[in-house]
Amino acid sequence: MRPAIYLGALFAGLAILAACAGGGGRGSPNQPSAATGVTASCQPIGEIQSYRYTISLQLESPAFQTSNGDSSDEPLSAFADALTALFGDMQLEGAYVAPDRSQTILRFQNEEVELRVIGGQSWIRVGATWQVQDASSEDNTLLTPQSVCEEIVEELFPSLPEVDSQPESVNGVETDYYRLDEAELETLPELVGATSALPENFVADLWLTREGGWPMRLRITASDTNEAGQPFGLELFMEFRDINDPNIEIEPPQISPLGT
Repeated sequence: MRPAIYLGALFAGLAILAACAGGGGRGSPNQPSAATGVTASCQPIGEIQSYRYTISLQLESPAFQTSNGDSSDEPLSAFADALTALFGDMQLEGAYVAPDRSQTILRFQNEEVELRVIGGQSWIRVGATWQVQDASSEDNTLLTPQSVCEEIVEELFPSLPEVDSQPESVNGVETDYYRLDEAELETLPELVGATSALPENFVADLWLTREGGWPMRLRITASDTNEAGQPFGLELFMEFRDINDPNIEIEPPQISPLGT
């Protein structure tokens, strides 16, 4: 399977997790969440001039390997089935420089894949070999902080007014920290028309910047048992750093004639 397909499968799996956390029907990302004045938005991410980030996913139980494929009553099973064969634990290390430069390194199992995009040009490295690829190709769709925010974090915004926040500094940026668990999220699936309940144990830790209200850090942990009583779980983590750092540089790779 090509690395680009790996990335597509990962993105699809995270969309399933978003459905577990509430399904479709997000509110506008440009408005304060609910009516209490809590500002939460994905839009400011696109206005940052440069940053680095980490996105990691841990699948925490071998019980994923024994799913019977029926996920109608198991909110995490479909997600697990889509990913377990491809990823154990995986991590993305990325960087962005406005307006159109990005670098992403994906590590999973014993493999490493790197992608760089500059304007209309795109390169991919598998192991030590670089190749040019079409930057407009749908296969190049990557998991990014923007996509995580829009597909997952926005599902949490309506529940923020239900909990108190605490001030906390994350990588030099002042944030408000929120913890959401089953108590705050129990009505979320039915409000947005989802067909599945939340996993038995579901906790979302979210750090929103005080200026702009975008997610500086996110941690979602979820666990449940399958029909056979076997436990399973996952953890999704995302974090920004080096916001607007002028020293971040993303340049085209050096490609040998055999790598074109």
